[in-house]
Amino acid sequence: MSGGYAELHCLSNFTFQRGASSARELFERAHLQGYQALAITDECTLAGIVRAWQAAKATGVRLLVGSELRVHDGPKLVLLVEDLRGYQHLCKLITRARRRAGKGEYQLLREDFAGPLDGLVALWVPDDPLDATPGQWLREVFGAQLWLAVHLHRGADDRQRLQQMQALAASLSLRTVACGDVHMHARGRRALQDCMSAIRHHTTVAGAGQRLFANGERHLRPLAQLAELYPQHLLQASLEIAARCTFDLGQLRYQYPHEVVPPAHTATSWLRELCERGLRWRWPAHVEAATRQALEHELALIAELRYESYFLTVHDIVQFARGQGILCQGRGSAANSVVCFVLGITELDPTRTHLLFERFLSRERDEPPDIDVDFEHERREEVLQYVFNRYGRHRAALTAVASTYHAA
Repeated sequence: MSGGYAELHCLSNFTFQRGASSARELFERAHLQGYQALAITDECTLAGIVRAWQAAKATGVRLLVGSELRVHDGPKLVLLVEDLRGYQHLCKLITRARRRAGKGEYQLLREDFAGPLDGLVALWVPDDPLDATPGQWLREVFGAQLWLAVHLHRGADDRQRLQQMQALAASLSLRTVACGDVHMHARGRRALQDCMSAIRHHTTVAGAGQRLFANGERHLRPLAQLAELYPQHLLQASLEIAARCTFDLGQLRYQYPHEVVPPAHTATSWLRELCERGLRWRWPAHVEAATRQALEHELALIAELRYESYFLTVHDIVQFARGQGILCQGRGSAANSVVCFVLGITELDPTRTHLLFERFLSRERDEPPDIDVDFEHERREEVLQYVFNRYGRHRAALTAVASTYHAA
């Protein structure tokens, strides 16, 4: 590849009190500037990555998944995901760091890097270009996957800094790459970024002084301006790294448990068996032809989309709860499903209310169904422990909600 640029270090507004622009704004700006790819590297979080993925699809600018991380009493680096393995390793690092600290904080230790790190590209962001010590450790950890990130923001010392960074890279046999340390999509967002920085430091904008950026250069700059600042090979290196990062969120597919299927059955045959039992349980006297027809329609679509194990898993969890006397209730669009009704997941007969099954699951929507089940608060932990013990903690997770005042 020749020409062009991929921004490899960019914060969105999911890096709270630092990033001043939304993913949509960032990707629209990157598209306008002619960038080939844009990495969203929010600090120790992937909370905004789905919105970034959606913005990338809308604009045609390729998303690179990553995160900025600061090692406790150590260097700052940006980790970029090359493939699915790298995504898994990054998720584990973020989880360890977040669990170790209080809400809103994280603590990433050197020991966290002892495990596998394949599938990750590391960009070292030196605090002091004259200190090679952190880079020596990072080189031991990442080997040839480590690059030196060069940030130039039209400071008075840019020329000297570039020379120092090149000397540092040469001393450690590292390759260098141009990065923007982007905090906003356009220069006009600087006032907001200054305000957030002041809030982060518990002061006023007027009192923040040198804790604010010296200028508004941390935005997605035009390619012509980047070409004035950086040697061409540093810009070209950004494209080389971007080409290696082929991971896409669309590749993620949940691997459903097999424990829910008895040895003599397939997932398809076992789901049908349970539904037949459910028919006799719900309508012991007589099953209407319309009900049977609706069930067959649903089972056929579930089999076509290969979601049988999902329904079996939810059924298994609900059966455990009811067997233990734990109150539970399926809700939402799952109430439109005859399958959910005969499995005992929901309590509303959709054939009586004429609810539309396709609102719950359809071929056209191309997304998995969503079955919401409420469990009584006082005994919810019993259900969680059952899930962990039956399916393994490595295959179960609790989701978090990132509450924001404005994250459009």
